[in-house]
Amino acid sequence: MSQYLLRLLRVPPEPSAPDGSSESIRIFRAGRNYYRWRVVVWAMTRLAGILGGIVALAFIPFIPGTPAWVRPITIGVEVLAIAALAAALPFSFMLQRLNYELRWYIVTDRSLRIRSGIWSVEEITMTFANIQDLRIAAGPLQGWLGLADLEVRSAGGGGAAGPHGETGTSHQARFEGVDNAEEIRDLIVERLRQYRDAGIGDAPAINMAGASAELLAEARALRAAVS
Repeated sequence: MSQYLLRLLRVPPEPSAPDGSSESIRIFRAGRNYYRWRVVVWAMTRLAGILGGIVALAFIPFIPGTPAWVRPITIGVEVLAIAALAAALPFSFMLQRLNYELRWYIVTDRSLRIRSGIWSVEEITMTFANIQDLRIAAGPLQGWLGLADLEVRSAGGGGAAGPHGETGTSHQARFEGVDNAEEIRDLIVERLRQYRDAGIGDAPAINMAGASAELLAEARALRAAVS
């Protein structure tokens, strides 16, 4: 059924890895408790909707002043609404599952990519050159569930267009509902350090090459002058 829903909703395939070496690719997923909590919230809202419809259906005949011809119409509408809500339960439950399974958090040695969403797919890519700040956020409920959000903020324009034209315009990427936020943060911090150290290490080589070319040009000019 999930594959049918994916085709029906035209959800794109799993994202490609962002810029970086293939051996450095790390894929993280949301924690299992994140999925369980979403299912609990889903069940509570659906149960409240069905119970509310049943209560309304039970009290409709006792509403004073209601014309006799209005009551059967109102009852029919309520019955149809409850039936539609009950019939949609498998579909809406599967959407909760897909929302969990289709969250992709990918980190390489040069960048990161986050994709989420079903109805509207959002994909955000950040290069390490733009990352300025990392912050772990967790409310009381998240702490009780062993979850947290890792927020990654960039200097600007960290969003990139996805394979279907979607664009992450935010300057913040969020590893939402993960149970290993500190591990992911430490990995990004370490790779940021390696990335920036490598950039600093390349600078002397570039300067040396420029100095060598300049010295060679001066030697040729001196030889020409002596000749």
